[in-house]
Amino acid sequence: MTKALRPTLKLMPFLLLAACAAAAKVLYPVNEDAFNAKPGDYLLDGEHATVIFGLDHMGFSTFYGRFDTLEGRLSYGGDTPTDSEVAIRILTASVNTGSSALDEDLRGKAMFDSAAYPAASFTSTKVTQTGEKTGTVDGLLTIKDVTKPVTLAVTFGGSGTHPLTGMKTVGFNATGMIRRSDFGLSRWLPFVGDEVSLIIEAEFTRK
Repeated sequence: MTKALRPTLKLMPFLLLAACAAAAKVLYPVNEDAFNAKPGDYLLDGEHATVIFGLDHMGFSTFYGRFDTLEGRLSYGGDTPTDSEVAIRILTASVNTGSSALDEDLRGKAMFDSAAYPAASFTSTKVTQTGEKTGTVDGLLTIKDVTKPVTLAVTFGGSGTHPLTGMKTVGFNATGMIRRSDFGLSRWLPFVGDEVSLIIEAEFTRK
């Protein structure tokens, strides 16, 4: 094999993936208009949903972790997205930082106390449109026995029929910020930051 061919062969898997992705968009087009998404009741697709959190680590870097197990439902308003409602449960024992020791600490009584409070929850109270694909969702976040108002900035990803499952699918991205001390999660302050950035990626499905 000549050296000239080697770079081309190494690129072949990526070129094939790109071709498949392009073909999928043609055969199974995704609707990017939030007003044309099918209205109705959806369930969260737990295999395609995650909550990522980030916070300052002693001023050196931003430390990230995630929750792997979520449950939820969405009532989508279709051509009136502001009529939508969403409720999410985050199983705190599913926290995943890449460190088993830290995960156990976070599940313990000093932090999430997952044995006594197995889930955190978010329930929307108001949806406001800010753009063609963007909006804000005001809601109540409960962690342990503390409930506080939180506002999420939400971007509509797309909707359509999933080519593998045949399910109606709608996707969103959301971001927000909380102070963990507001919820009694004060361990390691001030060495580890109080402000926690949130990134939520979620797909909801219905038949």
